[in-house]
Amino acid sequence: MMKIRALLFSSRGGLLLLPWAILIGLTFRASPYGLTEEGAKALLLAWSISDQVASAVFTLGAPDIRAILFLPLGLLWSGQVIAAKVLTLLTMAGAGVALYRWRRRDDQDEAALLATGLLLIAPLTVESINALSAAPFLLAICGAAAWLNQMLGSERGTFGGWFFAQLLLCAAAVSLHPAGLAYPAVLFFTWWTNPADQRHREYFLLGIPLVVLLVLAMRLGWPGMAWGQNPLPAAAAVFSGSRTESPLSTEDWLIGSTVLALTLAVALHERRRLVADLTGGTLLVGVVFGAAAADRTWGVLMLALLLYGGLPWLLRACAPLAGRGLVVQRGWLWLLLLLISTSFMRTHKSDYEAGRHNLFSAQDQLIRDFAEGVNSLRTGDRAGGQPAAPILVASSWPARTSIACKCDGLPLPPVAKDPDSQLAMMRGVSYLILADSTDNRALANNFAQLGPRVEVLSRQPGGVVLHFKPL
Repeated sequence: MMKIRALLFSSRGGLLLLPWAILIGLTFRASPYGLTEEGAKALLLAWSISDQVASAVFTLGAPDIRAILFLPLGLLWSGQVIAAKVLTLLTMAGAGVALYRWRRRDDQDEAALLATGLLLIAPLTVESINALSAAPFLLAICGAAAWLNQMLGSERGTFGGWFFAQLLLCAAAVSLHPAGLAYPAVLFFTWWTNPADQRHREYFLLGIPLVVLLVLAMRLGWPGMAWGQNPLPAAAAVFSGSRTESPLSTEDWLIGSTVLALTLAVALHERRRLVADLTGGTLLVGVVFGAAAADRTWGVLMLALLLYGGLPWLLRACAPLAGRGLVVQRGWLWLLLLLISTSFMRTHKSDYEAGRHNLFSAQDQLIRDFAEGVNSLRTGDRAGGQPAAPILVASSWPARTSIACKCDGLPLPPVAKDPDSQLAMMRGVSYLILADSTDNRALANNFAQLGPRVEVLSRQPGGVVLHFKPL
């Protein structure tokens, strides 16, 4: 009877997620813009392998675990970014189901339902799906952590599949983001202090550090990660949604500070309950570790911690109101949900309108200008009966640029001692997309001194597009 009820519940849950998945899918941008650099790199590598085409993507460094997950998409729908977004959407749905089942334990069904619903409709969550962010995959790992450990405890063999599944999940988490270090750290501590099976203890204590060090050595850490970012933009993005490079407004500062303060309060108050199992501990420690980068992927994890840790605390605190009528007991909750959902809905509407009118971030606008110029050049070559010349571009965002312009992208060269040496490094490179960043000022100064040998094709708030004239 219990199995039948569980099966019916799973079916209803799947049916409830279906309209959510359809609505989120309708908001996807078909254009190859708005992606994260690491997500684009993994997708490019999967396409190159499936098509057996030599590509400059192999010069961009080792990708994360998503390259393996995207590989079947390259075999079936090569060149289709939308297919990767659908896979990320399904991963987020699976993460929501896993986190809901974790939180509904100990008679917390109401908190689990509310937290999962708000997480799935949050603008930052929708943006992370559309951008091929690592956040849905990290949340899926968090949701599966406690279940995998439970399955391993019921396994009889020492080297069974669940043992290697957890080690594989450790490697996947570490490859995605610094916050992913939380899963192997919490897993190691669990097996050190309270192993589920004494026979597996030594293997875990040896295998976990080995896997983590191997992944970090293969990927050289997290290339391209910006460390020490201001956490307020990521916290404010919980309500503001789409990416923007504009300075934070007073409203954003207020929202970001409030979200950070609430998350800190939840983390301190609920820490003992959260670290009682692998899923809660991974989520809590992941937010702590991810704060070193404080990007939008970290923002999604912070939102999940706030919802899955804060709502149970809030409902427990209001338990004395039971028996005073439905309006007194839950009226405040309805009002809170109405305000949050209305704010989310307004942000979704503005994001959808921005997509309809092709409004891009400053970085994507720069990449788009270059891609349109390349496409015009190719059209002219075809009209003149000439084969399209291969285009090699060095970019601050090589993977995103390669997907947008369908050409080979390379990372930026190192800074040379003088302009002529800098130009010699660019042999074979026709174009360069340089982000407006303090890290690129020395590089920009070298190119600025080259005079007529370098042509500025586009200048945007996000940076410049340069063309190297043939000698």
